[in-house]
Amino acid sequence: MSAAPAPAAPPPRRRRWTARSLRSQLYIGLLAPLLVLGLANSWLNYRSAIDMAQALIDERLAGSARMIGEDIDTDENGLRVEIPPAALENLQIAPGDRVYYRVDARPGGLIAGSPVLPALHGHHLPDESWRGFDTVIDGAPMRVVVFAQPVHANGGTIPVWIQIASTVQARTLLTRDIWWRAVWPQALMLLAVALLGRLWARRALVPVLRIGAAVRGHAPDSPEPIDGAGAPSELGPLVVAINDYIGRIAHYVAEHNRFISNAAHQLKTPITVLNTQVSVGLRSAEPRHKQDALEASHATLQHCIRLIHQLLTLSAADHRVGERLAAEPTELGAIAQEVLVELAELADTRRIDLGLAPQAAAVRVSGAPVLLRAMLENLVDNALRYCPAGSAVTVSVERAGAVAALVVEDNGPGIPPAERGHVFERFYRCAATQHEEGSGLGLAIVREIALVLGARVELLDRDAGAPGLRVRVSFPAAD
Repeated sequence: MSAAPAPAAPPPRRRRWTARSLRSQLYIGLLAPLLVLGLANSWLNYRSAIDMAQALIDERLAGSARMIGEDIDTDENGLRVEIPPAALENLQIAPGDRVYYRVDARPGGLIAGSPVLPALHGHHLPDESWRGFDTVIDGAPMRVVVFAQPVHANGGTIPVWIQIASTVQARTLLTRDIWWRAVWPQALMLLAVALLGRLWARRALVPVLRIGAAVRGHAPDSPEPIDGAGAPSELGPLVVAINDYIGRIAHYVAEHNRFISNAAHQLKTPITVLNTQVSVGLRSAEPRHKQDALEASHATLQHCIRLIHQLLTLSAADHRVGERLAAEPTELGAIAQEVLVELAELADTRRIDLGLAPQAAAVRVSGAPVLLRAMLENLVDNALRYCPAGSAVTVSVERAGAVAALVVEDNGPGIPPAERGHVFERFYRCAATQHEEGSGLGLAIVREIALVLGARVELLDRDAGAPGLRVRVSFPAAD
């Protein structure tokens, strides 16, 4: 039976050039204002072309009317009108244009021309002046110019009006010609800007692409910053932010590697001891020796369990588990009672007096109860393991104004002031407690949880210079 053919690999996705890309935003940001301004300028040019064409047509019509008016004369029969051929030929601008003329005198009315044009008796114009207006004749839009021509005869003056009308095809063609001559250079320039702008947008993004390639090629554990030389000043903050992030990632990777190395070392020793104790118990033939080996193995196993639990708690705090847990108003006194009940057996075994100081009123903080409990467990467990038999460990809850505090106080050996800046480091142990059972993770866990909860941890001396240590964790109080 033949094997089914492997499915074809999907074709590579083409890079979509959408408005969401920075290149398209630059390109559109460059072209959009130019296009709007170009359209506005084109409209203004069109309006200007209409006015200019209208003025030119009116000048031609007025010139023809003046030519007719200058050839009006008088004889024994009255006014005599002779139309110069050039007067009407001057108006044949566009094919199909129709031209009308009319000459009126007062009195007498129409003396020459077409009666289609309306008479303008009583129309007051200064001598040898003209005006133009639009009208409709036989359903066609027309442009009309009326010219006032005084004719001197027999010692007097006869008012004469000459009207010249033409259809608007010539004006339309002239408007388009004027507008196109003004617009096509601008359109050509806009096209050139569009082509050059695309190249400019691509070139402007070269530093961004170079920085992206540098980030993609950067080794995750390398603390070396990317080179921002030659990048535009606007990309300076981005380069600084990326280099800061690279530094934090490199620091995190180094801390993570050191944590794994230390954790492996911390687990290796008790597991090796446990293996040795089990081997000794198996080889021994005496029941008493087997019992001793079993008890020692149990103690070593408990130490391994506690160490693993601390490592898991520290890892959870590192990954900000508390930020994903629902914060709620939590009563610190209730948390303290639960923790002291859980650790009462350990305190009894080590013959240490473990107690909770009375409080006048409930004190609440906003936080995840799981992390609050883990923080207090590590503080109290740390005090119980490093205090000698006969010591006392007291937990108290306080509030002063808007600040709530959780205090763990003991009368053990304490921590020298010179070492208090190091005890929050992972796996760090004071020189005076190297012989004690412990992992050096308790206060590191407290610090990480405090960062998640927005709390402050202080290592203080006891009052009146008494031996021991006072650990105070301050929170914003919740009403």
